[in-house]
Amino acid sequence: MTAKLESSPPGTDAPAPRQPPRGQRISLLLGLATALAITLDPRLVAVNLAALRHSELLLLLTTIALCLVHGVGFAFKPGSPWRWLAHPLTAWPLLALAWSKLLH
Repeated sequence: MTAKLESSPPGTDAPAPRQPPRGQRISLLLGLATALAITLDPRLVAVNLAALRHSELLLLLTTIALCLVHGVGFAFKPGSPWRWLAHPLTAWPLLALAWSKLLH
């Protein structure tokens, strides 16, 4: 028994798949790249555990999460402070600040 594929009637176009906005793709890329870099080379964070600065690492991990939240398209309730934290104009500079603090 063969399954019959249904097609849309002539003259009607199926809706095109929704593409995420460019900023959303950049946030996802930044979050994934940073998480992958830390996972594959933990020496980027600290040469040894004694030199690990927990406040800078906490800032870095938080900004990774904020970039990923924005990247997958999750939106917080209006008026929530997390809404403006997960905005790329806030998350990207915080990510750059976290990397600069960890690398210097």
